[in-house]
Amino acid sequence: MAPLDLDRKPSGKLTVDLCGACQAIWFDSFESVQLTPGATLDLFRAVHAAKPETPRALSQQLSCPRCETLLALTHDLQHTTRFTYYRCRYGHGRFTPFFQFLREKNFVRPLAHAELERLKASVRTIRCASCGAPVDIERSTVCRYCQAPIVALDPDAVEKALHELDEAEHQRVTPDPDRIGDSIVALARLDREMEDARRRNGAEIAGIDLVGIGLSALGVFLKWH
Repeated sequence: MAPLDLDRKPSGKLTVDLCGACQAIWFDSFESVQLTPGATLDLFRAVHAAKPETPRALSQQLSCPRCETLLALTHDLQHTTRFTYYRCRYGHGRFTPFFQFLREKNFVRPLAHAELERLKASVRTIRCASCGAPVDIERSTVCRYCQAPIVALDPDAVEKALHELDEAEHQRVTPDPDRIGDSIVALARLDREMEDARRRNGAEIAGIDLVGIGLSALGVFLKWH
């Protein structure tokens, strides 16, 4: 894992450990709730930049990097959002898959029925944001392997985080949801073009990654500002 220094609330720095290959983060005790809005966006950038073409599947037995005891799968609740992580039983910290971190921070949301219908008009298969398995959205709205629902990055949550970052750092940031939406559409088209290329080459098509596309759009949006 690679160390990543981030801003801490109300002041100072903290260091998290990022596993780019498995798209997960190690937080020492309480570090997750101490991230500033800017640190959260910096973490988004770092995780997305380190994203491999094929994420490494997590082992069924994970050890604490501090004491090497086995981590316990833990189900937690933030407001009304359920998420999971792997916790050290001795309180050293927790290992959180990035998708679960997005759920904890309410940065992803299930697609509404109308959004699903529009999506079906252009694509049939997407990749599960939790485990990466293909999901045939003509037949199901949940992953048949891990039962995770179909979700996408929530532009409203992104806009709120950017406004909080603006207030915290005294910079003028005016998010434009239309520009974010245009970026998501453009990147979705690019992703489909890449799938067409893989099809022509005889490669397996796993479907588009809605959350990954949203994070790419966020990266483009942050460059504009």
